[in-house]
Amino acid sequence: MQNMLEELYYGNIGFDAGHYGQDSPFVKAARKKCDSLEKLMAVLNDSEKELFEQYCDAQSDMEGITRYDTYADALKFGMLFMIEVFK
Repeated sequence: MQNMLEELYYGNIGFDAGHYGQDSPFVKAARKKCDSLEKLMAVLNDSEKELFEQYCDAQSDMEGITRYDTYADALKFGMLFMIEVFK
């Protein structure tokens, strides 16, 4: 088993994060992103599509690392805050 911080981050333990309604800003943004991607892919040739996919993969990796770091820092801060509260 990985450490508890990683288990919680990867969803192996945790809480329900909730659900986005069809009219939520998140769902609207996701639809806009999907529509834009379809239009972009329609005008790219095969080598441009491959390059764009590489870019998207790198962007996704960076976002994952940043999300994990933010999560870990926030959790550590929360723990330190709770220690302070119970002193």
